[in-house]
Amino acid sequence: MITPAHGVVLMLVGSLAMAGSASIIFNLDAEPMTVAAFRCLLAVPMLLPLVIWEMRRVDYRQALPRATVIGAVVGGVAIGVDYSFYNTAIGLIGPGLATVLINLQIVFLPLIAWLIEGVRPMKQLAVIVPLMVAGVALTAGAFSQTELNLFGVAAGLIAGAGYATYLAIIRRSAPPTLRPAPFTVLAIVCLASGLTAGTGAVGSGRFDVPAQVSEWAWLVALAFIGQVVVYLCFNIAMTGLNEILTSTLMLTSPIFAIVLGFLLFQDAPSAGQLLGCATIIAGAWWTAAAQRHSR
Repeated sequence: MITPAHGVVLMLVGSLAMAGSASIIFNLDAEPMTVAAFRCLLAVPMLLPLVIWEMRRVDYRQALPRATVIGAVVGGVAIGVDYSFYNTAIGLIGPGLATVLINLQIVFLPLIAWLIEGVRPMKQLAVIVPLMVAGVALTAGAFSQTELNLFGVAAGLIAGAGYATYLAIIRRSAPPTLRPAPFTVLAIVCLASGLTAGTGAVGSGRFDVPAQVSEWAWLVALAFIGQVVVYLCFNIAMTGLNEILTSTLMLTSPIFAIVLGFLLFQDAPSAGQLLGCATIIAGAWWTAAAQRHSR
């Protein structure tokens, strides 16, 4: 377990890394389903030295009880489903609306907590959730969408549900010990998600092994930033934060994406995108304030 303050910092670092991985994907000319599989599978050998080091310093019976291992496998399958349907949604409805739909985890996570643990969502969420979803939509440019593909919308919703399922499972299956094994858990997640996404790619005929060295270099960078850094930060942070604050902080990723787009590609944000960023920040602040007052 970590303190809430450290959890917030880790969530923000993870959101920044997630925005960076989105920039890599944008510049990676490869089959999206193949990217989804390799970004997970290539992360496994990166984590192996850390897994070996970790297993020598923890009591694996306490750090990796059966519930934690099963949670990592099931969570990995959920992430594999998330990636597969998210990539499908991007192709059908565009990245803007797909980003909005996958970030509906801010709705799914409190509902999961309510159904499983009876933790009623705070009343302010009735206003905060639409506010932040609108902020994400503005930041992602979703309102410029002219045509709506219902299958694409359904794929985006399934991706969002898969993402929320992963977050909920990982948080609840964390072992009650001061010496957990986050690297090992993440390695299991990456292997399960890579196999799931790879199976989907092969089954849909969209598995295409890259032939260029530069493509492999970008995939390795994506695996490190988008899998190792992002999910290591998220997995550790979630042990010290509740669902509402976790899901809210994840919505800061579009803000970091705007900043990186300007710094790396000189892509100046529009007035609508800046308004969206301000809306997300306001919603995050409101959520934190409301939770402090409810204690």
